[in-house]
Amino acid sequence: MELDLKCKTPLLFYTDEEFKNILKIRGKTLEQLPEDVDIIKKWLKTQSHLPMLPTDRQIVCFLVMNKFSIERTKEKIDCIYTMKGLMPEFFTKPPSHPDIQKAIGVYSYGILPKLNKNLNRIYVGRLENAEDLNVTNTYSYLCMLFEIRTYCDFSNSDEYIYDFSYFPMSALTKFNPMDIKRLLSVIEKIYSNRMAAIHYINLPAYAHTLISLIKSLLKPKIRERFHVHNGYESLREFFDDDQIPQEWGGSGQTFAELRENMRKLCLEYDGCIKETYSAKVDESLRPNKLINDDVLGYHGNFKKLQVD
Repeated sequence: MELDLKCKTPLLFYTDEEFKNILKIRGKTLEQLPEDVDIIKKWLKTQSHLPMLPTDRQIVCFLVMNKFSIERTKEKIDCIYTMKGLMPEFFTKPPSHPDIQKAIGVYSYGILPKLNKNLNRIYVGRLENAEDLNVTNTYSYLCMLFEIRTYCDFSNSDEYIYDFSYFPMSALTKFNPMDIKRLLSVIEKIYSNRMAAIHYINLPAYAHTLISLIKSLLKPKIRERFHVHNGYESLREFFDDDQIPQEWGGSGQTFAELRENMRKLCLEYDGCIKETYSAKVDESLRPNKLINDDVLGYHGNFKKLQVD
């Protein structure tokens, strides 16, 4: 089996050597990948309830995200299709939908094009327009970026930087605790996102409530990875100059450039997203029926998935 795992886009760039090192961290080599992919593909043939099958590249992505645990990879592949039907508010509008195009301009949320020295992807975000902020559409945009990355990206972990310099009280009132919990469940339980660090800049006093809520919904070890900055200069303790946007005093891309790059990336995968969002799991064909999962708040206990 020959796997094409080379970089697909300069917007999410990685070198062959970086990918090999990501595998090395997980105790794997390129030569070992076909065997693991084949195990997953054989299992997929027994899962007639799934509406479509991931590509070989996506299977490798799921394996990497789950540290090459075969059973966890099966769970997450099932979950990624099942939860789209259970959370339609996050998985209905494709990149070309006017609401998503608007969301890209209302909340600048960009992924830097190069991995950092720890082989992590860096996300940066800031609010541009509080009046037009629709939190559900913003969450949909974020979920879409995670979905697109399964088609074209590999990283060791992710790091996040959020700027609250402009974040009026009117924006805070739009955030619903239950929606935040659902979003974090998607990020952690569907996309197996590994949060290596989360940085908050210039938090107003009233926004600490929102951050405290987010921390309370995360595992203790992730809470320890939170960093609060009173300005931009201290970011240099964690990031290289070209990883800091120009608006924050670095030499990286501007937020305008990041927005347009993300718009371009999303539209490039518009067809893929439309296909996966329209695919529905047939629960009548599921080999093992789901039971309620209190963590997700939906029917979604995937621990009993087995290969016959």
